[in-house]
Amino acid sequence: MMSTRKPGKKIVAAMLWAVCIGGADAGRPQGPPLPGGSAYCKNLPTGFRWPGSGDPLGLRLLEEYGAIFVARGVALPPVVIFANEGAVAGWQKGLNTQQDQLAGVAVKLQSPAMRALLDARREALQTHLDISPVAPNSAQRSYEETVTLWKSRVDPGLQHWVAKGRLSATEAARISSLPAREQTLAILDLEPRGLYFSKDFSKSILSSVAPPGASQHLALLAFDVRQHDDPRVRSILESHGWFQTVRSDLPHFTYLGVRKELLPSLGLRLIRSGGREYWVPDIRSRVP
Repeated sequence: MMSTRKPGKKIVAAMLWAVCIGGADAGRPQGPPLPGGSAYCKNLPTGFRWPGSGDPLGLRLLEEYGAIFVARGVALPPVVIFANEGAVAGWQKGLNTQQDQLAGVAVKLQSPAMRALLDARREALQTHLDISPVAPNSAQRSYEETVTLWKSRVDPGLQHWVAKGRLSATEAARISSLPAREQTLAILDLEPRGLYFSKDFSKSILSSVAPPGASQHLALLAFDVRQHDDPRVRSILESHGWFQTVRSDLPHFTYLGVRKELLPSLGLRLIRSGGREYWVPDIRSRVP
């Protein structure tokens, strides 16, 4: 009888990686994309450092947050996960940026993204709507800010599951002491057991906050919108190249810099959830 068991995480990671890489197992592509490979892979930027098949975390984050890597008219991060503050600060320093005040909050983005956001806000204001930030860190973030936000989910989550008797205090202490990458893997490994670390402990932590070094906000191409519940606001943002790309992160919008009808040609697919539209890398169907 043929087994119906799904491949393990490492096997799935290798298969996903092979969609884009022509065979050699390394951190960079050693050849062209596979014949008939995905449009998403073909549209990734030159010089992008691919996660290797031995990096299931990098590949998982590419699935979750990877729409940003096919944005147009802007500078794109060279990696899925920045290693530390120095790597983030050094890359951000070379960006063409623009800062403006939105509803009394200083907002800094890559210049094309900021111009598009300001155009969207002007259009919204003309119809008695507004587009404003959720918080002071709604746009650009530093590496350390991503660490702080990550801990704001991990620490309460560990306390919650220990109190529920689902996690031992010893295991929680061990996870708390791990470096960022290893801690992220440990948290994700708890999810099949139903131990989630979103704010309400009901879904993946990745839909609530990005691991340190992996946030789209580090690229200055993401913006958290206070008025995200209004479909008219979402429509205006879309008409100016801003789209939702992170499932279940309701305020989060990503600047992709193209018209909506062109997104499939970049290798993105549309998914609908909770009355919203999200554009994500079209690679899931290639992984069993």
